[in-house]
Amino acid sequence: MGQSPAPKEQDAQPNRFALTFKSGDLRLTDNSQTLSGSDWSLDRSAINVFGIEGETRLSKDAQDFSIGGETIYYQNIFRRTSGTLPEEGKMYTRAFLAKSKYYFRQGDAFQPYAGLGFGLVFSDDYSGGPIRGLANGNGYLGVVGVQLRSERIGFRVEYMALRARLTDNNAQKIDASTRGILVALSFFLGRR
Repeated sequence: MGQSPAPKEQDAQPNRFALTFKSGDLRLTDNSQTLSGSDWSLDRSAINVFGIEGETRLSKDAQDFSIGGETIYYQNIFRRTSGTLPEEGKMYTRAFLAKSKYYFRQGDAFQPYAGLGFGLVFSDDYSGGPIRGLANGNGYLGVVGVQLRSERIGFRVEYMALRARLTDNNAQKIDASTRGILVALSFFLGRR
């Protein structure tokens, strides 16, 4: 006789909000810049890289998409390469970005994704070095990655590229653009 249809699996994951902590290896795209009339070399590899991201999946009809925000912090050591007195310091960069991602295999444990973001980026050096005041400008982010997810925890590896061309208080152009690999741990919150 007729069999009753199998119960339909729930399409949406009930804990749609994710809080993610990330760190990794970021590298400046331009590590030689002229600032305040001197040539400066910035270490290409950033130190103290840290990010926090919050995102939520959209409704059941569009659950492959997420929207959220991210803040990224990193430092680069700089050295004067011209002039008589050597000088060294750190450039501190912070990005505050709105972000959206598309997950290609929603509902699976293995989820590749791609995303875009935009927002504001700020850099300064706190040491009286080449950056005058607080340099700021727009930031544009692209990211591709993969997430391995259980019900409440996820592990991510992603490639990130941030374009950040900033202007300081003396109208100097500073390129804080960076790219690199980040690893992350996500916690999924909400009802079961």
